[in-house]
Amino acid sequence: MFEPRTHDPRVFIEALREFQATDASRRGELANALSDMIIAKRVDLAQVRQLLLDEGEQGLLDELNQLIDLIEPYIEEGGVDE
Repeated sequence: MFEPRTHDPRVFIEALREFQATDASRRGELANALSDMIIAKRVDLAQVRQLLLDEGEQGLLDELNQLIDLIEPYIEEGGVDE
């Protein structure tokens, strides 16, 4: 039928958890996928943050904030050209 505009925030959190557990030298592909979801607004970051706060996942929240800091210029520009 059709793909929902936003993905389940819990799926995003699981991907973020996998990203955090992955060695820094092997994070590239997963970082790109997470970044793409954020830039394209396919995940509700407010819901993700609230779930992380509710679950006491400060480490994941910090990881999310670091990722957002890295891609912030792309978010402000509205994405990247393909």
